[in-house]
Amino acid sequence: MIDRADPKANGVSRGRVIQAATQLFAKKGFAATGIREIAENAGLSTSSLYHYMGTKEELLLQIMTDGLTRFVAAAMAAVAEWTDPACQIVALTRVHVAAEATVREPSVVIDNEVRSLSPPALAAVLRLRDQYEGLWGSALEQGSSSGTFVIGDLKLTRLALLEMCNGVARWFHEGGPLALPDVADTFASLALAMVRSSRSIDDLGMRSADHEISLVVRAYAGFAE
Repeated sequence: MIDRADPKANGVSRGRVIQAATQLFAKKGFAATGIREIAENAGLSTSSLYHYMGTKEELLLQIMTDGLTRFVAAAMAAVAEWTDPACQIVALTRVHVAAEATVREPSVVIDNEVRSLSPPALAAVLRLRDQYEGLWGSALEQGSSSGTFVIGDLKLTRLALLEMCNGVARWFHEGGPLALPDVADTFASLALAMVRSSRSIDDLGMRSADHEISLVVRAYAGFAE
């Protein structure tokens, strides 16, 4: 285990280890990444690396729990501003797209490496994931029961919306032809269409997607430092 009481374990080198592991897990996958590669990517010797980490799975668990905790915080802050389920769906979609685009490597690890965790570690991650998905489930159920949405299967719709947003990390690049606020709003419009909302984003009177993007940026400040 990482010794959090050791000031060196909470310094720059430990942040470099987390960052190096995140990059490699996102690029190669957890199983294909070796300890020696993490050390080299962090600029440390293999023997020095163990001063800043426990097992490789502990590194993965830390990346995933820290990333998901920040993700949930951003989503909760966005949803808390609205009681209208249509606004909540737009806010959640914008947050999810923003996270996938602005913190791409942690997002890829979170999306792809749940299967790599042992049962005790998996339970901690699933609690956070369920908390996040519960925000979507609540908005969808409220919209369906009030007649705001027309949804045949709540669970399948929730899964479809989440998978749609997850894909952004695989293709979005800052500086590309598509601006992130435009992508976030396009996906939000698709989400409203998927739940057959009678209103569009323009009808809802919400602020621009820059607001939710800023919530994500603030939530992830200091990640891997």
